[in-house]
Amino acid sequence: MDQTAPKETDRKSAHLGLLMVWLGDHVLDAMDVELSPLGITESKLDLLLLLTLYNGRERVTPSSLADRLGIRRASVTALLDWLEKRKWVAREQSELDRRMIHVSITPEGRQLVHQALPVFWSTCASLVSDMTPEEQKTAELILNKLNERIEKRLGVGR
Repeated sequence: MDQTAPKETDRKSAHLGLLMVWLGDHVLDAMDVELSPLGITESKLDLLLLLTLYNGRERVTPSSLADRLGIRRASVTALLDWLEKRKWVAREQSELDRRMIHVSITPEGRQLVHQALPVFWSTCASLVSDMTPEEQKTAELILNKLNERIEKRLGVGR
């Protein structure tokens, strides 16, 4: 850091930010390990959950998924290819505009989500299970504040 960070960068803040980056990576890795027996990762489950929320309420396009997930359209296409191969999502051309594709979750995809959510929630709980209730409350306040700031900075929200 001393050789690569601008001089005006607060070193303690940069180190704390780096720890957050590492923590985020580790949390996703832990979730992926727990979901692996179901043959899915957190990012793929995230997309299926989003489709579950939209199911029947509105037609979803790959570009709207990319915008909502905060990832590139090419990344969504790769995820959809993988999920479609397993029959967890379906893509169909719009009847009104043949250039437009709509995406939906299949019954098999809904069944997978139903199986994955208990694993997801127990993994979420296990991430803070060693903390006291007071530590959890403090962590929640700090993490909510950080999350709000980052969402505002990025112009997105969950």
